[in-house]
Amino acid sequence: MFKWVPFVGALCLHAVSAHAQSPDPKDAPSESIEILDVGFSDAGLSGAGGERLKAELAEAQFVALGEDHGFAGAPQLALALASEARAYGPLYHAVEVGPVTMDWIRARLASGGLEAMRAGIAGKALAIPFLSNREDAALADNFDHGERVWGIDQEFVGAPTILMDELARLAPDSATQARLHAIRDADIASLAKGDFGAVWLNRASAMEFADLRKVFAGSEPAGAMIDALAASARIYQLNEQGAYLQNNEARAALMRGYFLDRYRAAPEAAPRVLFKMGAYHMGRGTTPTSIYDLGSLLPGLAAANGLKSVHIAYLPMDGTVRVIRPAEGRATAVQAYEDEGIAAILAAADFAPERIGLSGHVLIPIAPLRHALAGKKLNALPGFARFVLLGYDYLVTTREAEAATAFEALAD
Repeated sequence: MFKWVPFVGALCLHAVSAHAQSPDPKDAPSESIEILDVGFSDAGLSGAGGERLKAELAEAQFVALGEDHGFAGAPQLALALASEARAYGPLYHAVEVGPVTMDWIRARLASGGLEAMRAGIAGKALAIPFLSNREDAALADNFDHGERVWGIDQEFVGAPTILMDELARLAPDSATQARLHAIRDADIASLAKGDFGAVWLNRASAMEFADLRKVFAGSEPAGAMIDALAASARIYQLNEQGAYLQNNEARAALMRGYFLDRYRAAPEAAPRVLFKMGAYHMGRGTTPTSIYDLGSLLPGLAAANGLKSVHIAYLPMDGTVRVIRPAEGRATAVQAYEDEGIAAILAAADFAPERIGLSGHVLIPIAPLRHALAGKKLNALPGFARFVLLGYDYLVTTREAEAATAFEALAD
């Protein structure tokens, strides 16, 4: 499930007050469901919903923010959560980016901030998931120019469009450089047409990676890069073969391993981490892809340290979203958003959507919804809606979501 990353506009988003939308006493069980206005900016959280989230942060080792990709609001909410969470000590940020790509990002943020990021991916908009948009890049930059950001995912399908240049700088001869540049150029052309099946990570053989390891046998940095790309290729090629369960299992195992490596290497005994990833990754329990993902690891890990994990879903009801749609020299486009779960949950709870105002954001604690729908109503929900209801603590939603601001859209 991959839309494309979110980013845009206003750094402060305010929700309408819940007091103007009090429920009819007769419309139980929705009368026990709270709707709390929540505002967020780089300065922190505000409103009744903001106060509720701030109260959760004191004992939270992990804040797991799950999103439906493509909106500005999720990274802006994450920035506000980070601002508040730092009151309790050092904080790290984990993202859906490969560790090698994260090194590339970190170098650019350190050298020139967001402008260096924009310039670095010019013409290569599908090189990086999410941080190719301004709001997510700003969030990463907020963590010491990426120094405290952990890239814990596979290298993205478009990553060779930037990483082949990095590998070529370590190449032992001009013939190897030309070989790597040819991979880069072919991927740029394929991605521009939306021909994802033709990109290198979807077709490179194990023998090709083995040969590259021999060529770079004396270089540890090159070997690490090749190994990361090979692991990603295995995952992508499972998807190409239609082995979707194995694809998701392998990706989850890779993410878990990368995360635990960074977790154990942190100087703190129990490092505190803010995650922002797709909603499937951050919820507890069996995901709609039929696996246990990273979100299921976090509660027990935090409990072992006398702390907890807080799981927040950022899922709008309406608005606009940025999606991957290569066409006319652009990799992404903005379109109207179609809700895939929130309306189903509210309808099952006999909850009038009109209680959520036309502007701003609201926070809805999920436990009352979950309890109201236990039993047949819960089982009748669509799979994604049921996963959100069971796997998250809070829902942040809006009826005026704003699409992400892609760096490619700023290039004009």
